[in-house]
Amino acid sequence: MNRKKVICPCYHVTKGDIADAIESGADSYKQVKKMTRAGKGCGKCKKKVKKLTKNCLQNNKR
Repeated sequence: MNRKKVICPCYHVTKGDIADAIESGADSYKQVKKMTRAGKGCGKCKKKVKKLTKNCLQNNKR
C-alpha cells in the first residue's frame, strides 16, 4: 500500500493516516472519520475511505 497517497484532499488524509487510525483502535468508518476527518469535507472521498477502512480492518483480523 502506498501510505502517502492522499485519499481525502479536503483534509490531506492519506492511506497511511487511515491505517494508523485503525491500528490506534478505530474499528469502523465513523471512528476513522472522527480520528482523521476524512470524508467530512466535500464528501467525494467517502466511498474510498469506507472501502479502505473495510480492507484495512479485514487485513488486521488476519
